[in-house]
Amino acid sequence: MLQICPQALSIPLKILFDRCMREGSFPSIWKRANVQPVHKKESKQSKTQYRPISLLPICGKIFEKIIFDQMYEFLNSNNLISQNQSGFRPGDSTINQLLSITTEIYEAYENYEETRAVFLDISKAFDKVWHEGLIFKLKENGVNGPLINLIYSFLTDRKQRVVLNGCESDWEDVHSGVPQGSVLGPLLFLVYINDLTDNISSNMRLFADDSSLFAIVRNTQETHDKLVNDLSTISAWAHQWKMQFNPDISKQAIEVIFSHKNNKPDHPLLVFNGIPVARRKSTKHLGLILDERLSFRLHIKEALQKAKKGLGLLKYMSRHVTRDVLDTMYKMYIRPHLEYADVIYHGQNQESMDLLESIQYQAARIVTGCWQGTSRIKLYNEIGWESLHERRRYRRLTLYFKINYNMTPNYLKSHIANIPLGHTNRYNQSFFPYCASEWNELSESLKSSSSLSIFKKDLIKDIRPSPNKIFSIKDKHGISLITRLRVEFSDLRDHRFHHSFNCASATCLCDLESETTEHFLLRCPRFTQSRACLFNTIEEILDIPDILFIAEDDLCSIILFGSKKHSDDINKTLLNATIRFIRSTKRFDKIEAYQNVD
Repeated sequence: MLQICPQALSIPLKILFDRCMREGSFPSIWKRANVQPVHKKESKQSKTQYRPISLLPICGKIFEKIIFDQMYEFLNSNNLISQNQSGFRPGDSTINQLLSITTEIYEAYENYEETRAVFLDISKAFDKVWHEGLIFKLKENGVNGPLINLIYSFLTDRKQRVVLNGCESDWEDVHSGVPQGSVLGPLLFLVYINDLTDNISSNMRLFADDSSLFAIVRNTQETHDKLVNDLSTISAWAHQWKMQFNPDISKQAIEVIFSHKNNKPDHPLLVFNGIPVARRKSTKHLGLILDERLSFRLHIKEALQKAKKGLGLLKYMSRHVTRDVLDTMYKMYIRPHLEYADVIYHGQNQESMDLLESIQYQAARIVTGCWQGTSRIKLYNEIGWESLHERRRYRRLTLYFKINYNMTPNYLKSHIANIPLGHTNRYNQSFFPYCASEWNELSESLKSSSSLSIFKKDLIKDIRPSPNKIFSIKDKHGISLITRLRVEFSDLRDHRFHHSFNCASATCLCDLESETTEHFLLRCPRFTQSRACLFNTIEEILDIPDILFIAEDDLCSIILFGSKKHSDDINKTLLNATIRFIRSTKRFDKIEAYQNVD
């Protein structure tokens, strides 16, 4: 309704919102949430493996957004949100925080120092927020008057029910927490957890409820004592504000000692909430697996496993959906696994990077119906994909641009201000020194682009190929036949011979010349009759008196790619005529015998 008639509804909504603000009351109907459980991982029989997604009324969320914008501006402009908090903050992200953390570890490596890090897991943090405590903290931060009454109304007397497969549970009262699925909830949570970093002497980082504690080891005992005191402070804070850490003692606190040394000093064990902190060689933090040497091998291995599962689904769906749909599926569900945090681990060994690229190559083959051994460059050009290598460079330089021109948090700017010359390859391959070198190689005009959008546009124009169109043709197999001819890897003898596909000679069976794409389409006498039909169609559609006056290269291009001078509808007809010609020759009737050669 809001999309259909926004102007008609804007005035009544304004009147309603103004009254709610004056009276400090949030309508009850907007505090009813339908909760849909979404499976996360592992056993579907375990209730702990489901994430509750709350669906709330749209009008209420619009009102929340108005409140959010005003509150965030007030809190941010007055520096009331800790600079160590990155969650739910415009312009910040998990990648920013991970980049800062790993940079500090790399710098410690460079100085032959170790870093002790403790990763803490707050249990069901959003659901455990103590309302009275939150209201107290809001008042301490200057939120008063009708607004504080409105927020209290927003938090209290809430109800929720579970909706699953068309079945609904009874409504249940919600007595604590900030509502998940709401717009205002995350900001309220940030206020509640904001003082967690107070009186902490180590380097502490927060991303919503994901917290990490870092200390560079210069003196073993001093660093240990500092971490012990900080963990005790955090424990006391959790007790005071009624927050709980993960009841699983193996997960509530995990320590990783980041070190390049083969023989590490004997660091005493830490204790948290009376329980020894579990020490691991690696842990996942904000979606990135961090191991003690920052090799990222475990992360890349996991990414490959997830992507391969996606490839299986992509291959299955290739029987049922068009190339355009497959292209979208890959970009949405597979490529993100290959690229998450890649600006951080880009400096890994070439073997790891090649493994990632091989997944994209396999995906490109599935999308296009092309064979193993097809030129990667030709394949990517066909569908308009950049290599993962090129995409990593694009994202590195884009992020560097944002950091350089103050479009990211200050904690990243501090790294770019002082980039020392490293004496180890491990450090020189990390983001800041590596990207600084790439940045210096850019032209001055590009580096001084007037906006981020202009910089990105100019940066990508040289690496992103324009995809060859298929003009919405639904014939998947027919398009695959054309595509194999476009990339010059089909069942034609010239293609088979040059790709070592059990073919002793490239000469066509007509014995006149090599069976190239041009010979097959334009000259082979075995298909003269079928070709005449194709040529007649081209002459008719393009209004050409005699097709023989067209240069062979241009004619081949029209047959396989269409005509740039004509509409998509005309080109669709042209390519369908090409498909009919190919099929009428029966030249590729046994083509599937080679399709899955790996």
